[in-house]
Amino acid sequence: MRRDTDVRHAVVIGAGMAGLAAARVLADRFEAVTVIERDTLPSASAPRSGVPQGHHVHGLLALGAEVFEGYFPGLRAELERAGAPVWDWGEGLCAVLPNGTPPPTPMGMPIQTFSRPLLEHVLRQRVTALEPVTLRDGLTVTGLRTTTPGKVTGVRVKEGDAEDEITADLVVDASGRSSHLPQWLAALGLPGPRTTTVDAQVGYASRTYSYPEGRAPLPWMGVLQPLRAPDFHKGCYAILIEDNTLHVTLHGAGGTQLPREDDFLAFAKSLRGPVGDTIASLTPTSAVRRYARTLNRKIAYHRVARWPDGLIALGDSVCTFNPAYGQGMTVAALEARLLEQMLGDGRARTPLDGEAFQKRLARLTAFPWLMATIPDRAWEQQRSAWPVGAGNWFMNRLIDTVPHDPQLYTAFSGLFHMTKGPLTLADPRLLGRVLVGPRRGGSPRAAVRRT
Repeated sequence: MRRDTDVRHAVVIGAGMAGLAAARVLADRFEAVTVIERDTLPSASAPRSGVPQGHHVHGLLALGAEVFEGYFPGLRAELERAGAPVWDWGEGLCAVLPNGTPPPTPMGMPIQTFSRPLLEHVLRQRVTALEPVTLRDGLTVTGLRTTTPGKVTGVRVKEGDAEDEITADLVVDASGRSSHLPQWLAALGLPGPRTTTVDAQVGYASRTYSYPEGRAPLPWMGVLQPLRAPDFHKGCYAILIEDNTLHVTLHGAGGTQLPREDDFLAFAKSLRGPVGDTIASLTPTSAVRRYARTLNRKIAYHRVARWPDGLIALGDSVCTFNPAYGQGMTVAALEARLLEQMLGDGRARTPLDGEAFQKRLARLTAFPWLMATIPDRAWEQQRSAWPVGAGNWFMNRLIDTVPHDPQLYTAFSGLFHMTKGPLTLADPRLLGRVLVGPRRGGSPRAAVRRT
């Protein structure tokens, strides 16, 4: 329920996951919230040009699903009615790891799988149904409106040839990878923020397949075969989603040529897991879509001197992860929760202390950044600093031990899904198992074979 407040209007740039989550939080505090989206949005669940990665497999981690359910009660049930299955991560995932495949391990960790367009469509309907929210699509933000360099008071917009200004007490940049915020800050005379990138040069190729009703169910709900430098150049993530569809994304790194229509099946069959044999008898329902913008990028807005009042940035505008690790949507949910906490903090300046927000957001994204960039740095040509090398060694040792140790597999899954923090592995019993390494004589379901 909205509280009495002296703040009136918030503008959110971008109607993706981060923008919708932010708008949901702002609707409880502001009299009016305007979401501005450059794309002309579809009226149903469908990919859109502003989200080129929308054609590829997306995962909502367990923590992200929990946060979204809190903001949108009944979301899981609504997605399930739309055909999105719910399953236990430990029982339903076939994880084809370099040192084997863990046996099914009940974890009590419910996961729901769906296409990115379906989730975005459902969230967009929920957000636009909120009384304070107005969504304006087909509108491009061209810059920030200011009264002085230290105060943002809205945005400049363009629709066709017409230009206009929209005033606001708070502007939220959630425009994603294509954000122009560094240039807009430069136009205000502010120093350019430092940008850090880690690019494993991973590419994706995706396709969907129809899984007919009445056919014998698959022994798994998802297949995950991760890449790992320097030996494992091929991988995949395949999940069952709505409309009895199997969504398959094939990964390639280290110069691996991504497949097209004529060799998609051959690439899948070259993997160690079951995906190739499964899709060999299924009917494709889409063309093969390729994607290669998988670099990790972090912009240090928290270090910008004289950060202007009335402005914050979040989501992929600030910190972008290689989508292979499935962290983006969950981090967007956590950033919305941070925004809610800071809006409710009576110590913050009205309507929000943007500088403090960016500092806390940097802390929030620090661990997900490490989880994504430690393995990705191993693909880069230059020699990594020793802490990165040590972290990569530890992570590889952990993943090699997981197929032989159900308790460690459960702990690692909690870490992956962000329901557990990094101190989980500080337990001496678990830490000792990782350092000792995998015990031979186990019976993982898949033998080691480099691809």
